[in-house]
Amino acid sequence: MSFFTKIWTKIKRKWTKIRLQPIRVFCFHHVSDEYDPLTMWECDWTSISMFMQSIENLRRHGYVFISLQQAQSHLKNDWFRFKKYAVLTADDGYKSILNILSWLEEQRIPITLFVNTKYLDGQSWSEINEEQAKRAKQNVEMLSEVCPKLYLTIDEFKKVAATPNVTIGMHGHEHLDATQESIVVFKRNVQLCQNALKDIPHTIPYFAYSWGRHNEAADKVLKEMNLIPVLVNGTDNYNNPDIIDRKAIDGKQL
Repeated sequence: MSFFTKIWTKIKRKWTKIRLQPIRVFCFHHVSDEYDPLTMWECDWTSISMFMQSIENLRRHGYVFISLQQAQSHLKNDWFRFKKYAVLTADDGYKSILNILSWLEEQRIPITLFVNTKYLDGQSWSEINEEQAKRAKQNVEMLSEVCPKLYLTIDEFKKVAATPNVTIGMHGHEHLDATQESIVVFKRNVQLCQNALKDIPHTIPYFAYSWGRHNEAADKVLKEMNLIPVLVNGTDNYNNPDIIDRKAIDGKQL
């Protein structure tokens, strides 16, 4: 890259930042009064009070909460964007969303839930849960009793999905790492999730990568299925409507 190309690139980036406020998209997992080492990683847990304080802090700094679809529309169409926009998302389909859902509805704050559809049956669990059980020095077998208390049941999920301020996105049928599976397994995992959600209200064509990990082959699958990829990499969204970047707010206050 020549000297003049580098200068021109810096000028374009600076101009983009001047005319376009970034849209910040946040991701969280567990929100509860108490931390449970059997079902949570400490970095994936946020207290209810800290969660609410984080939302209020964002509002005090001038942020307006919008839906994920509105955010993508702004990314696609805005030539100038001086408002500060923020988007809330939650991953995995944990039952603890019930602790803050009514409050978010009262505050008129939209939220997108990215769910793993396999674990809504009240019997299944992921490798993450097995790791948590081993770390807590508990038998993995006891997860059959723990998981119905950890994940939303299918009836709870359908009720949550019908809530006006909630939209539902895909996180895969199982919580698989797209970079560690064959493309056949990954595509099948996406299809199973998509089929399970086809009759669920407020389902939107967005796929959040488990672990936030992806590669070109996985991106190609989502593109073929007309799904928008959603990452967790801490990058601010400026004007790319084809991918959504998120920041995790678990375990800390903004």
